[in-house]
Amino acid sequence: MERNQTVVTGFILLGFTNRNDLMVVLFIVFLMIYVFTLLGNICIIAVTFFNTGLHKPMYFFLGNLAFLDIIYATVIAPKMLSTFLMKDKSITYSGCVVQMFLFAVLITSESILLAIMAYDRYLAICNPLRYPAIMTMRFCAWLIVGAYLNGLIQSLFHTCFTFRLTFCKTEISYFFCDMPPLLKLSCSDTSVNELILFTFCGFNEGGSALVVIISYFFIIHSLLKIRPEHGRSKAASTCISHFVVFTLYYGSLFFIYLRPGNSHSMEADRVASVVYTVAIPMLNPIIYSLRNSEFKASFRKLMSCRFSLS
Repeated sequence: MERNQTVVTGFILLGFTNRNDLMVVLFIVFLMIYVFTLLGNICIIAVTFFNTGLHKPMYFFLGNLAFLDIIYATVIAPKMLSTFLMKDKSITYSGCVVQMFLFAVLITSESILLAIMAYDRYLAICNPLRYPAIMTMRFCAWLIVGAYLNGLIQSLFHTCFTFRLTFCKTEISYFFCDMPPLLKLSCSDTSVNELILFTFCGFNEGGSALVVIISYFFIIHSLLKIRPEHGRSKAASTCISHFVVFTLYYGSLFFIYLRPGNSHSMEADRVASVVYTVAIPMLNPIIYSLRNSEFKASFRKLMSCRFSLS
């Protein structure tokens, strides 16, 4: 057994199904989602960068969210797409380490960023007079740096403790290298890993979710006082889009990472993981841009300028 543990040089990503008749269909569907994710988020970054009228904290955070979603999708999608068409579904040991490390950095950073965005909306709606003094671009930049650093530190812990384990199996019933499915392959004691995973995720996702919930409690309370009705609907439109992302994102994360290790079902986890790894990066541009009149006006202005120049 010990000898078998030392020769593990890679893993096999089993993906969603072993039915060959579905492989091409799944490839086309997920390729379209990936392309739309890239185009949508690149569009958000371009519009917020080139339009000086959008150089505000809200759009600064939105641009960073789009950047995270681009990297987020790219870490997972290309390898996942290759497993649909290629017989070789393997990923090297080092490739699995890098994928899990980057994924953990991004998922942690995005969780904190969503909480920051909720706090930003709380200040803008509940304390509009103090908002410019508090949400300076310098302060916003430090918040983003803090989110990335937090993601980096937590990812280092998760990655180091996961890959110190010995693995008896190499077939991952998943479409990317993530912590719960990797722990199932180990023949080592994973109780410390499960405790670290539950503690960090509970602190990060739980703390971020608490910030969002408290922020929206005060936001809703303030919106009920806004007159006339037009002002209320405009403010609510921005916040509803953020809350939709929050519900989908944190709901799927809690389902996967804040459950006891022995209660995990790979089939259920795969479905939930598609929500925050595939659906959310694609939906963010739709939710934030189509429900935001200021962004849509800026996009039309940018497009008209580009076409007039050409």
